[in-house]
Amino acid sequence: MFNVCIMGASLTTGNMGVSALAASLVKLILTIRPDASITFFIEERSSKPQEIELSGIKISIKVANIRRSPKADVGEHILVIFLLALLYKIIPVQAFRNMIIKYNSRLKAIAGADFIGDVRGGDSFSDIYGVMGFLLGSIPSIITLLIGKKLVLLPQTYGPYSSSISRKIARYILSHAHIILSRDRESIDLVKDILGKKNHNKKIIFCPDVAFSLDSVAPKDGVIPPFINNGSANPVIGLNINGLLYNGGHTRNNMFNLRMDYKLFVHKLSEEILNKTNTNLLLIPHTFAAHGHVESDTDACAEVFTSLSPTYKGRIQMIAHEYDQHAIKSIIGRCDFFIGSRMHACIAALSQKIPTAAVAYSKKFKGVFNSIDVGNFVIDARETETQEAVDMIAAMFEDRARIEKILQVQIDNAQKQQLKIFREILTQ
Repeated sequence: MFNVCIMGASLTTGNMGVSALAASLVKLILTIRPDASITFFIEERSSKPQEIELSGIKISIKVANIRRSPKADVGEHILVIFLLALLYKIIPVQAFRNMIIKYNSRLKAIAGADFIGDVRGGDSFSDIYGVMGFLLGSIPSIITLLIGKKLVLLPQTYGPYSSSISRKIARYILSHAHIILSRDRESIDLVKDILGKKNHNKKIIFCPDVAFSLDSVAPKDGVIPPFINNGSANPVIGLNINGLLYNGGHTRNNMFNLRMDYKLFVHKLSEEILNKTNTNLLLIPHTFAAHGHVESDTDACAEVFTSLSPTYKGRIQMIAHEYDQHAIKSIIGRCDFFIGSRMHACIAALSQKIPTAAVAYSKKFKGVFNSIDVGNFVIDARETETQEAVDMIAAMFEDRARIEKILQVQIDNAQKQQLKIFREILTQ
């Protein structure tokens, strides 16, 4: 049995990007190591196993849950686990160390793992979502290092860091990690800069985002708009609206310092697509959250749909059903052109060789798009005016045939490279 512990990915968050990472990692690991037993070390209310279906086979993933709530059991509270790991580090009595591991099942899951990887949701090895979020998200990696286990940082974006304490924590984890995989080459430069002289012996490797290997599985239920379910003579443009951007971020006050008015942008873009082309428009959520939640893509899509559907009956539809990561990728795969503001919604399209325009709120988009030679299809919302962005996407739509030719080559190469790297790190 080859025991694998994965941190920073789950199948139950409602964010299909995080679910895509989790599902893709399970697929890659089991493809290379069929003997693997996988555990998610994640923040969850219970240790109930999570299930995923791959190639028609149901797979159960064990969960070592951690919690921050004061109501949590002592043994599952993240700060208690951290303090136990700290004691393990500073008290050199092996019998005492063995006792710590024996009586805490979360530490036992880490101590017994043959491979430990942290993916941090793909973009959370950074403080763009807040310094406190970065610090709390770093604790599982620090625990791993404190009890002397090798840590592999899985393909993700590194930085930026607005706080000196964030940078110091990042330096500590990066300098002690066994292997550092980056999903973009720009992050490799940043990691080397943070490590300074310590980077010369460090394995820092470019590896495409794991979600490029996510399976596409047709939905088994729900309502699929007729113009993609039955086929249409007119092109279909998929539009993923990011609820977090639509609502101004967690602060609801332009948290990401966008130059454009994102809410106005998606309304104007949708109307211009329907008014100036013969295409059909499909609004596709990629993060499902409760109604009224700041993260809800579904709420944002519904506002645009309600605004435009009376005028453009039948030509604009939205995905209202909550699909899993495999099904939502299948739906995206029926589009002829895709526009996204969620990173993994864009990857779901790109990995199916669909010309894709990204509306970015952080550097992660440019890095991932550059990794497959389509970086010029990224619009940085922090630097672009509203109407300017609408005009840029119109030009990209006209240029879609050229981009599709690039993707035909680049996606195959990315998937082969990814499999090669994972085979090396899982069998060494």
